[in-house]
Amino acid sequence: AALDTLEPLLMKFEGEVSRSHVDFAMKHPNTILSAYLGLSASMSPGLDLKPLYESLSDEVKNTFFGLRLKNVVESAAKTAIGSAAPDFEGISPDGKILRLSSLKGKHLLVDFWASWCMPCRQENPNVVRVYDNYKNKGFEILGVSLDQEKEKWVDAIAQDGLAWPQVSDLLGWKSKIAAMYGVQGIPQNFLLDHEGRIIAK
Repeated sequence: AALDTLEPLLMKFEGEVSRSHVDFAMKHPNTILSAYLGLSASMSPGLDLKPLYESLSDEVKNTFFGLRLKNVVESAAKTAIGSAAPDFEGISPDGKILRLSSLKGKHLLVDFWASWCMPCRQENPNVVRVYDNYKNKGFEILGVSLDQEKEKWVDAIAQDGLAWPQVSDLLGWKSKIAAMYGVQGIPQNFLLDHEGRIIAK
């Protein structure tokens, strides 16, 4: 009960901190700290970081954090509300290749998570409840894991009772799927309509 009360307050506070980071960065475009703060702010949903990236000096844009921020901005444009979700394929726990586009025709939640991510594991019971309520009403989930060890990934699926399709490239934070969607923190998810368009994040 305490967590349920505190979580919205924490999310509100984190959003305010991210906005203050962006404000600072916009005023200081010549420091690498601004690129770092922009990248940090990308974990807060709903922030448009394109103006910040464009304001950075060329020198800062070419740093490690500047290049990472560029990828986040480009991915955000590709995964904007109303756009077609970028297609991808991943390997299921049983070794089969599964494409996102093969699940068209239902409302689909693309859920990025990992066995080592405690917030993800704490959220999984809620995701299971949603799945049980809507799985027979045209709703599906595709789990995309940022795990690196297959055994831990498979064990977590069983322990948490995740009965929906799962894929992973077992590359952790180097996951090509996560990079395609600009995922900087997990859990993170994207809701697609039956035509494969993103309708919520």
